[in-house]
Amino acid sequence: MRTLHALVFSALTLVPLTASAQESQLAALRAAGRDGASTLRLGRALRRAGRFDEAVRTLQGVREPALRADAQWEVARVRFDQGVFQPARAACMAFPSSRTNPALALNQHVCMARAYLIWNRVALAERSITAARAINPNDPMLQLVIADSRRLASDLPGAEAAYHAAATAMPGRAEPLVGLGQLFEMFQQLDRAQEHYTQALAAEPDDPTALLAAGRFLLRRRERPADAAPLLRRAVDARPHWPEALALYGEAAVAAGANDDALRALQEAAQLAPTQPGVQSTLGRTLVAMGRYQEAEVPLRRAIQLVATDAGAHIALADLLEHTQREPEAMTAWDAAIDRSPGDMTPRLRAAELAHRTHQNALARAYLDRVLADDPHSARALYLRGVTAAEDGDRAGARQFLDQSLHGVGEVDREAVQRLIRELDAPVRTRRR
Repeated sequence: MRTLHALVFSALTLVPLTASAQESQLAALRAAGRDGASTLRLGRALRRAGRFDEAVRTLQGVREPALRADAQWEVARVRFDQGVFQPARAACMAFPSSRTNPALALNQHVCMARAYLIWNRVALAERSITAARAINPNDPMLQLVIADSRRLASDLPGAEAAYHAAATAMPGRAEPLVGLGQLFEMFQQLDRAQEHYTQALAAEPDDPTALLAAGRFLLRRRERPADAAPLLRRAVDARPHWPEALALYGEAAVAAGANDDALRALQEAAQLAPTQPGVQSTLGRTLVAMGRYQEAEVPLRRAIQLVATDAGAHIALADLLEHTQREPEAMTAWDAAIDRSPGDMTPRLRAAELAHRTHQNALARAYLDRVLADDPHSARALYLRGVTAAEDGDRAGARQFLDQSLHGVGEVDREAVQRLIRELDAPVRTRRR
């Protein structure tokens, strides 16, 4: 079986699906005929491409009784993808029901259970699952919904069994395999998660949801942005103008050093989803990394306004304020970053460097002592502590800190350290009386 790593690197050789190529594919499906099967295929392709309104109009044109349930499921998936509960509920209620023939209500119950789970209304979902079980406990879509419910309840064995049952009943479908990946990712079984994301991509290589899930896994869990970027790029190509995919692709591209490409994706995501804080934060941090400080300030402040606990946004804002010579504001921003990420010593070290640069040695020492208590081998902290000690007249203490910095962890300007040590070792000249 091909690994996710192999699938990623084979993706690098693919020509991205351009807007014109996607239009050509959709045009071919539109020209394929007006029969129910062709209309259903077109509606499904439009949904995957994010053409939601056109997808719904197309799917509502499927008249054949044998295909109506499949078409209505695609309409429901459109509403799930759009993330708005009331239209999703309306799509589910459009399935037929009958008091005299309860079997007709199966799809309605399963669909409503899925809608409730997407919006975290677990108790209501369980009621719909119970009603569906009474009709047909082996229904494939019901097995998938049960699996999602068990996953949300942190029931590993129950969810795993239900996902495998759904995968067996729905061969060639990525959905249950993505669910297994998410399940094992949740339980920190990352190798097993990767195995199932690989299987999902093998089953449906162009499924945008599978591409997004696998790319996000590589980016966030495996910390392999260069591997994640091609999958996320394909997710964007498969469903253009998808804010979540654009934002994740931008994040991966930033981490992989492709700032220009990242910026284009993030700017589009921010325009499409201006209230999504992660997009604003990543856009601002990318602009700071590129040295475009004036452009970065608005998205960073917007991100902080939306989520005040975003330490990354506070760090980037502090960096920006330093580079634009607003030192008092920068110190306030560094303190905000420290408050929101107390275990990260980088903001404290940056604050110490700023305090020293603005001639506040007592404040710098306070920050540095806290850094060194957590990381006694930090070469940068030891060097700066030595510099402040020397400036305060503590030659012995300065000499000790500087010596330690030469053997510490991390980069330090060794020539500058040795030069300062030579100055400290030089005899002190005193005036004759």
